[in-house]
Amino acid sequence: MHTVRWVSQQLGLSPGTLRAWEQRYGIVHPTRSEGGYRLYDDSDLETLQAMADLVAAGMQPAQAAEQIRSGRVSPSRETTRTADAPSGLPDPAALIAASRSYDARALEETLDAAFAAAGFEYVIDQWLMAALVPVGQAWAAGHLDIAQEHFISAAVMRRLTAAFAAAGHARGGRHVVTGLAPGSTHEIATLAFATMLRRAGLRVTYLGPDLPGPSWVQAVQTIHPDAVVIGASRTIDSGAATDIVQAIREAAPRTAVYVGGPGASPEQALVGTTLAEAANWLADTLTTPHAHPNPLG
Repeated sequence: MHTVRWVSQQLGLSPGTLRAWEQRYGIVHPTRSEGGYRLYDDSDLETLQAMADLVAAGMQPAQAAEQIRSGRVSPSRETTRTADAPSGLPDPAALIAASRSYDARALEETLDAAFAAAGFEYVIDQWLMAALVPVGQAWAAGHLDIAQEHFISAAVMRRLTAAFAAAGHARGGRHVVTGLAPGSTHEIATLAFATMLRRAGLRVTYLGPDLPGPSWVQAVQTIHPDAVVIGASRTIDSGAATDIVQAIREAAPRTAVYVGGPGASPEQALVGTTLAEAANWLADTLTTPHAHPNPLG
C-alpha cells in the first residue's frame, strides 16, 4: 500500500490533484489507514498513471476518466504511455524568430498553426505556457527588447480575447469573477483561465489586470458571484493578493475566494497542476450540490 505523498512523488501530481480525481471522477477508491490517511494499492497507481498519461496527451480529465471507467483504455503503464502529443504544433522558437523582425504575418501564422493542431486547453497548457518561458528568458537576458516581448504578448492577448468572447456568456448557472491583484499586469494566464471557465459552462466576469482593492470589493458587492479568483502572476504579488482575499472575506463572507498563479499560497490555491485542471475542478466544485468550495471562508 502506498501513501498519497509517495504516489504524488511517483506520478509527478500534486496531492490535491489525486484527491480531485478520486472525488470528482471516482476512478480509484483508496482505503484508509487507522489514522484516516489514504492508502493506494498497485492497481490504483496504474489507474492514476493511465489518467495522467491521457491528460498529458491532451485529453480533458473528464474524458480521460470516462475512457478508463468504460474500459476503452487499459489502466497499465505499458499501454497508456503510447499516447502521443498532437502533431502539427509549431516550434515555440518561431515566436521569438517572428518577434525579432516584428513579422506580424509569421507570428499570426505560428499561432494559427498551434490553435489548429489541438484543443484550446491543450494548446494553452502544453504549448503556449511552455513557449512563453524562453520568451521571458530572452527578454531578461537582453536578447529581446521589451517592445519585441510586448509584440508577442499583444498577439497572444488578441487570440485569448477572441476565444473568451467566442466561449459565450452563460445566462444562468454559477458565476465567477476573476482578474489580477494590484500591481499584477501579466494577464495571459488569467485570461486563458477565464476562457476555460466559460468553456466549462460557468458565467465569468473578467476584470482585467492591476485591480485595486476597493474596485475588487465594489465589483463583488455589485455582482454577488459564487466565487472569486484573484490572479497573482508573480510570487511578489502574494501580499497584494492576500490583502484582496481579506477585503473580500470581510465584505462578502459567503463568497468562495481563491488565488491563482505563482503568488498563491497553499491555502488559497485552486486544485490542479494545469490551468485546465484548475478550471475543471472549480467548475465541478461550484456545480456539485452541498459542496463547500471556500477554504478561506
